Amino acid sequence: MRISKHKIEYLSDKILKMLQEHPRIHVDANTDLVTRAIDDAIFENMKQEEEIDQQVEALVNQNKNEIRAMEMDVGALRSQMKRELAKKKGFTL
Repeated sequence: MRISKHKIEYLSDKILKMLQEHPRIHVDANTDLVTRAIDDAIFENMKQEEEIDQQVEALVNQNKNEIRAMEMDVGALRSQMKRELAKKKGFTL
């Protein structure tokens, strides 16, 4: 899933506000540093998901003849492969 830098910044601000509203979490100083850390975490998560998507596409392309021969639903197959690869990597979708 690709989202713009603007959307990442928007999400980071929302997450920071949620953290600040939590009664047990106190983020009074360095909010810009916290926001950047959240930005980086979101970006890294998207990067990992994109890598998984690329691996799925490579597997689908490698096996496209078998997929056609077995008349498999490519969309469902992609979803299943993505879940399995994510699970193996310990990545939560």
